[in-house]
Amino acid sequence: MGELTLKQRFLSRLRSFSGLYSFLREFWRWLVKVPVELARACGIGFRFGAATGFFSALRELRSGECEGRILLESQKLTAPSVGSLIQKADMNQNGLQPWPIFWSRHHQARLVGSSLALMNSSKRLMEESVYGEKFGLQDPSYNYLMLPKAEFLPGAWTSLISFWYEEYYHWFTDVVTRLSLLREFPEETRILMRRPLRSYQRESLRMLGLLDRVVETTSRHLLLEDYYFSSPVGMTGCTNPYAVQWLRREFLPHGSAACTPKCFFIKRRGKTRGIINQEELAESFLSKGWAAIYPEDLSLADQIAYFHNAELIVGEHGAAFTNLLWCRPGCRVLELCADNFLNGCYEGMALCIGLRHEYKVFKANSANRFYVAKKAIKNYII
Repeated sequence: MGELTLKQRFLSRLRSFSGLYSFLREFWRWLVKVPVELARACGIGFRFGAATGFFSALRELRSGECEGRILLESQKLTAPSVGSLIQKADMNQNGLQPWPIFWSRHHQARLVGSSLALMNSSKRLMEESVYGEKFGLQDPSYNYLMLPKAEFLPGAWTSLISFWYEEYYHWFTDVVTRLSLLREFPEETRILMRRPLRSYQRESLRMLGLLDRVVETTSRHLLLEDYYFSSPVGMTGCTNPYAVQWLRREFLPHGSAACTPKCFFIKRRGKTRGIINQEELAESFLSKGWAAIYPEDLSLADQIAYFHNAELIVGEHGAAFTNLLWCRPGCRVLELCADNFLNGCYEGMALCIGLRHEYKVFKANSANRFYVAKKAIKNYII
């Protein structure tokens, strides 16, 4: 695990003074918010001053004001067990339903901000493009000061760009799943993405046969002749059977033919968060014939193969657990968690697939780093 930078050490130390840290964080947010709100009140046109509110494309679709289709009104969820990580995290990760999945068509559509959210002629943002009004209030596309001159793009377009665009977990659960609606759009529809594409994004789009339809952009202000909005398939971080089923159907056939271990320990690189004695644990697993892997060093095809062939997986909570998507039902999984960084997103994923998910919580420091005694996991080192 790499050494902490001076800034990271400072922030880690500051977090140990929870009251002071909270005060300074809120003060900074207020300091940033003041000019944005002034610009919102005094804004002229679309380029200067932030959005004035929200509108719902779903409501317009239901009232016949726009073209589109609702594919799914809600999803049936498997209830988590008593004492589950989902319950302990207390993030409502099994309760944000119904979540309609739909698409809508918009002529002369204006996309604004770093998340390229759809803005109507009244300078209101489409709430579905920012995960609802509650989350939209924090979205950068709702809080801009100034936009560049709009760039016009002729033809039919859809977009995968949103606030939850970055990182491996969000790419699969929040972003690429929106392509499940692509079959509803014209064949010539092109796909907007942020430049530059990451290697796993490029590889996954190639697996879907869509890489040649992708157009990378750095723009924060676009006018599209014809925009086909595909809704997020669920709230980020939440149990989502539709997304899991679609991802398994589309990507499992692309796993490599690599000869992979049945049991492995996931290692994690990072300057914040992590298991303090990771190397010691890895040696314990290796001595019992396990493998110890850095999933990010593998191609996407190999990651699919590793997790699909696995029978027992142990690792710290982190993006590598996104690959539980590829596991066979019945695979046993142990997730190691910091007590100050609990999240049940992977348990929700396991519920959708039928994995034997277990977790253990460890006391962590202000940087979310923790020590795991070997005796705490002795029943898993077989």
